[in-house]
Amino acid sequence: MRALDQKLKLDLHTHCLEALRSRPTVEAVRQIIEAVRAKGLDGLAITEHWNKEYGLLAREIVRNEFQDEIVLLPGQEIVTREYGSVVELYLEEDVTFRFIAHPYLNFSIRDYAGIHGIEIDNEMHNYHIDKELVGEVARREELILLHNSDAHYLEDLGLFFNELSLAELYAKANGNGLPLLSHSS
Repeated sequence: MRALDQKLKLDLHTHCLEALRSRPTVEAVRQIIEAVRAKGLDGLAITEHWNKEYGLLAREIVRNEFQDEIVLLPGQEIVTREYGSVVELYLEEDVTFRFIAHPYLNFSIRDYAGIHGIEIDNEMHNYHIDKELVGEVARREELILLHNSDAHYLEDLGLFFNELSLAELYAKANGNGLPLLSHSS
């Protein structure tokens, strides 16, 4: 088990369902793990379009069949009127970390409530990201700047990645850097 404050190399925006064209079987997850390891990453988030089930099932397979060999964060990419594309990462204890993916493609954001990060690099959409504007917004709104591949093919995993701890994601999402503690009555 990794410490929450351990720095990890993570690609937080990937589409493994599109890459594999397969449901998350043990063999499919083995291919994902091999691709993650080949790129020198510690893990990734699986963020299918409007589909959180793929990532949730893949995480269970990583836990049960591969003893958490990599960090796998389930999530999904959705499109909102307010922000355009938003990625939600489902951390432990019902904590959700949200970031704006490929910002400012076709819209203008005015309110960042409920947003914890923003992509400054996205391999598929880097051509239109105004890095100066994104940097200014991140500083002003105290958002984590993210570098992600948006990979739709396994060979593209990790073309951009982040070096951060899970505690940093928790800190932005729930304010204290730690998973919420379950209480039993």
